[in-house]
Amino acid sequence: MFAAYMAPSALGAPLGGRFTPARAQRIGMAAFLAGWIGIITAIATGALPVFIAATLVAGAGQGIAISAATRGMLYGSGRADRAPIFAVVYLLSYSGATIPSLISGRLSTTFSVPKIAAGYGALALVATLFTVIAARDPGTDTTTPTSDTEGPTARKTTIGATEE
Repeated sequence: MFAAYMAPSALGAPLGGRFTPARAQRIGMAAFLAGWIGIITAIATGALPVFIAATLVAGAGQGIAISAATRGMLYGSGRADRAPIFAVVYLLSYSGATIPSLISGRLSTTFSVPKIAAGYGALALVATLFTVIAARDPGTDTTTPTSDTEGPTARKTTIGATEE
């Protein structure tokens, strides 16, 4: 099912660029949750067309949310900062997919597919609620910097590096 998210995720990513990062994260996660509700419904009813449509919605929502979050994290970063940021993003993304998959694989001997799907739906609900509450746009910090070396307009200096 993960591969079914890939194409819609790539198609959903450009849609997120039309909104601020926080708004796009919220929209994307709401679509992802709606997709999961559809997936759970399709599994419970055996409706293949609903399953396919819901998977497309969830994938597009995932693309919107991930691209918006990445755009927010990269805000104000220089070229030298991007590799470490992406390394952490990939580490968290793959861990975030692998760990629940390993757990659900172990639980598959005890629970049915609809129950495991409901568990994934519960995780999607928690992630959506967290995103709705916590998403912030970059550069909207309301605290006042105490010097010209702090804050979003501060110039970063690194020995031997040039900033772009």
